[in-house]
Amino acid sequence: MRRLLLAVGMAISASACVHEFPFRQGEVDENTIVIEGYITNEYMHHTVQISRLSSYEDTVRNMLKGAYVAVSSGDSTYYYNETEDGIYTSETKFVGVAGNVYFLHVRINDSTIISAESRMLPVTPPEKITFKSHPDGNRSIGYIAEAFVSENPAKYVVQVNWTDHSSEEPRRANLYYYSLTTVDISQLFAPKVQETRFPSGAQLIERKYSIDKNYETYLRSLLAEQLWSGGYFDEAHGNLHTNLICNRSQVKTAGYFSANTVYIDTLVVE
Repeated sequence: MRRLLLAVGMAISASACVHEFPFRQGEVDENTIVIEGYITNEYMHHTVQISRLSSYEDTVRNMLKGAYVAVSSGDSTYYYNETEDGIYTSETKFVGVAGNVYFLHVRINDSTIISAESRMLPVTPPEKITFKSHPDGNRSIGYIAEAFVSENPAKYVVQVNWTDHSSEEPRRANLYYYSLTTVDISQLFAPKVQETRFPSGAQLIERKYSIDKNYETYLRSLLAEQLWSGGYFDEAHGNLHTNLICNRSQVKTAGYFSANTVYIDTLVVE
């Protein structure tokens, strides 16, 4: 640890030399097809979103319409209908089964076919959530899980619902946490994020998702570009990992398709 602190001190001292850096906006390939979708062990209509990569100035997603979408596993095939522009929903509700491999099939036109596969791993029950108390009487989450684990990586999504006592209006926040099998220097020195505070009586819905090795690699690349970016030890920016495969080499893909077992727990903050 002393060596690490010494290295950090040297790095900060070296940063005292400031040079002008000419910003060059990267090019955006508008032919890139972005696919985002996952299935879980919940009995529900599952969805897949398909869009094309926009320019840096364009904040509107270019949703891709008219695609053929299906998910299969073993002898079962689930077909998807386009319920909104670029949003495809399974015709029937179905449940993912831990241990099964699920295949995504997308056909954009007669010549462009995109596929992906993901194995659904089992998930262990989450640990007990602990809270921090603040002088204003509010609480915040103190502990969800260890950031580093030797096995069984997981993603946590905690939905917090409460009533704002000053306005009597309902409030909601979605908080994301990750337990990964790797630790990166950019993660250790990531920028601080704003703490979400809520009163006693707030309801928490915790979802813990299983993660396979490939999905963990995707999440790590995503976090390096977003939450961990902007600290003292930024990594070189690059393309995100993906498990999407296209039959046409000139068509670029981005995004991820995953199958995740989820454990759901609900509690009330006392």
